[in-house]
Amino acid sequence: MTIPRFFTYSLLLLLVVSFAACSNPEQKKEKHFQRALEYIKVEDAKAAIIELKNAIQIDAKFAEARYQLALLHLKSGDPRAAFGELQRTVSLDPQNLDAGVKVAEFYLLSRNKEESRKAIDQVLSVDPDYLDGLSLLANLELIEGNFDKAQEAVDKALAQDTNSDKLHNIKGRIFAVQEKWSESEAMFSRAIELAPDSFANHMTLLRYYEQRKNEDAFRKQLEVMIPKFSENAQFQILLANFHQSKNEIEEAEKALQKAIQINKDSIPFRLMLAEFYKKQKNYGQAEEQLKSSSNEFPQNMQLKVALGELQFDLQKFEDARKLMESILSTNPTNGGANLIKARFLIRDGKNSEAIEIITPLMKDYPKWADPFYYSALTHLRIGKSDLAQQSIDLALQNNPRNDRYHALAAQIYLVRGDSNGAGKEASIALRLNPRNFPAVKILAKSLVQAKEFDKAIKLIEGVEKQVSGDAELIGSLSIAYLGKGENEKAKESLTRLLEIVPESTRSLALLAAITTQNDVPKSIEFVKKQITKSNTGGHYLLLGELYVRDKQPDQALDAFLKAQELNPENPRPYLLRARLLQQTKQTDVAIAEYNALLKKQPDSIGGNMG
Repeated sequence: MTIPRFFTYSLLLLLVVSFAACSNPEQKKEKHFQRALEYIKVEDAKAAIIELKNAIQIDAKFAEARYQLALLHLKSGDPRAAFGELQRTVSLDPQNLDAGVKVAEFYLLSRNKEESRKAIDQVLSVDPDYLDGLSLLANLELIEGNFDKAQEAVDKALAQDTNSDKLHNIKGRIFAVQEKWSESEAMFSRAIELAPDSFANHMTLLRYYEQRKNEDAFRKQLEVMIPKFSENAQFQILLANFHQSKNEIEEAEKALQKAIQINKDSIPFRLMLAEFYKKQKNYGQAEEQLKSSSNEFPQNMQLKVALGELQFDLQKFEDARKLMESILSTNPTNGGANLIKARFLIRDGKNSEAIEIITPLMKDYPKWADPFYYSALTHLRIGKSDLAQQSIDLALQNNPRNDRYHALAAQIYLVRGDSNGAGKEASIALRLNPRNFPAVKILAKSLVQAKEFDKAIKLIEGVEKQVSGDAELIGSLSIAYLGKGENEKAKESLTRLLEIVPESTRSLALLAAITTQNDVPKSIEFVKKQITKSNTGGHYLLLGELYVRDKQPDQALDAFLKAQELNPENPRPYLLRARLLQQTKQTDVAIAEYNALLKKQPDSIGGNMG
């Protein structure tokens, strides 16, 4: 069948026209943009984002599409993507003042005040009376301490909009930092009158009362807010913090649980609840909370890492290792999982390997305190107290309210012989957490080291009423009594200590010296009696040294040999035997002793020098 020539030309013309219409880039990008606006109206953000990206792909300089895309990113909780699009919007369209203000806000939130001021100046150069620009300028001047300029900016804005609650709020804060308390309170109250449903305005007044330490007004304001913001998750978090500060534990727990009910997708709220349980030493509930949350959000790494850390702390090492390995198998660069791996290495004594993992974490996450803490702990264990000091200082810069960090800082000061620094850090740890028992022990040691024996005794005796039988505390108490010359009390404490830790050679040496008044033969008998209760290498070393002092070399050699048998990795018995053999002219046997040590420890300085 032959198609008429006229019909062929008509069809061809129609196709050409249709193709030209569809291939017009301006029309295509506009079509995508209008579709995006329709999707925005019906709150279909995903579809709107796709259409806006299609429009931008056609025209990378489509400023309005980039602006709308930025707003969608902000709404969906992707600030990084939003900031990038806002910057491009402003560079393409400097007349978009809202985008300019939002760029300035981003800079201010990231504490880049210089760039924030540049962005505000750009906005106000286009419109000197732009309200949002003026209010942000007032905030910036307030942050920089330029109170007169801040008030000038806010007053200029208020002249245009006398009923702006936001501007009254800012003016109240300007008065507050200048301690103009009555004017400040009046402004905050006026902001609430203008916008009674604004959570931010109520919060500002509440913080004002907190700052003024006006507990009655604080509670009254809280009572006003409870019915008004009962379904506000942030308010429930505030309530939880308030109840915790008053030790109202049940109410704090209910508030945290309510916050999660209101915002079920909030991972930070779930982590807060788990942290709350940990703080109350309710570790079972903390673990259960993290497990159930991880099951709800199986892709969330924060929850898995928090669960792994808790299981490690609870010494559920197999569970923690499995969780760590599962995270690293899919995400080998995950910082939290790598830190758990480092903690396993520290536990196993593989300190160098742990430092290899921790060091890049400190570089990659300079504001994350935990890697610095574990760096300090590891360096302290290998005897590098200067590096430990540097790391714990950085940990405390990032998180100055962590009692564990202050306790470790105290320990480092103690090792370095700085009793004042140790006492100060231990005291801070105890202020932050009165139940930090390690900090109590460090504080006691620092007082003993500083020869403040009376204070040490008073502290330890007070603690022992609540926690008795701690070897470290009894040891510090013994030294304090010795320092005061109260030998009978020291003897009583050391006797108690040896009952708790019968293998403590240092305690045995002190007790023997006090009991026998340094009578060497009596000390020998005293130590031999203790050996019947605790057959340890350290006790035999002490016995051998006493025999040397009593000029009984054969018995000393036997004691050192026994110490070798009980602790073959300790170089000291070998060196003591070898030196004594040299002194008794048994050179060949001494050489054999040094060689026995070098066979086990080829790098032994004492062995090689001997």
